[in-house]
Amino acid sequence: MKKLYKKNEVAFALVWIALYVIIMNIALQFCGGFDNLETKTVWQMLIPVICIVFLAIAATLWILKNGLAKKYGLCCFKGSKKMFLWFIPLAVMSCTNLKNGVAFSAPVLVSLLMAVNLAVGGYVEEIIFRGFLFKAMAKDNLRTAIIVSAVTFGAGHVVNLVNTADTIGVLLQICYAIVIGFLYTIIVLKGGSLWPCIASHVFVNGSSVFALERGPFNNFVAAIFGQATTQLTDLLSALLIMIISGTYAFWLWKKA
Repeated sequence: MKKLYKKNEVAFALVWIALYVIIMNIALQFCGGFDNLETKTVWQMLIPVICIVFLAIAATLWILKNGLAKKYGLCCFKGSKKMFLWFIPLAVMSCTNLKNGVAFSAPVLVSLLMAVNLAVGGYVEEIIFRGFLFKAMAKDNLRTAIIVSAVTFGAGHVVNLVNTADTIGVLLQICYAIVIGFLYTIIVLKGGSLWPCIASHVFVNGSSVFALERGPFNNFVAAIFGQATTQLTDLLSALLIMIISGTYAFWLWKKA
């Protein structure tokens, strides 16, 4: 890996992206994908958890071993105390998937293992997309690096189509993942640290396992539009995330 890194950092990043996608999709096939979590066993869920934890440890150790923690953002956020106010919109966006409340829809241990799988996946994705890929491309063209990092991060979620029957939900996920990817990239650019994005990404992914599909937000939508549907509320939720994240990202990029 080190030889590839020294020769071509973009290729190095693409190899990590490929490894992540291939390994995690194979693991998810073994556990039967994301659907029907209540039917999964602990042993089924252990497979993807072991795989993602292995990738997280391997990437982190490689960075630390080669003295690249500062380059790839595994360091403290830079800036004044005032700049930490940036995280308020980030925190709001991170909590939107809990708008209807929380509950365990599957056995507790199975739910926790899925939450660990998704949360650690968020950590790995930040290292790969905002670390390896963004830093490799930013040396040549910063604007292109920002766009590619955001788009590839969102497009990477297309693999979820293999693991779930909710096609519309995945397409919405791809759209708002691109916008969130843009926001995360700008935060890394301005603050030099991955940790704010890691914290947000880990929380969003991990908490999604316990998020209720129906609740106060559905009732609010129904009061305005009549009988609310899951697709309508998912669409409005995605739009809310995109508006908050997109507006916030452009402000940081131009003003901060």
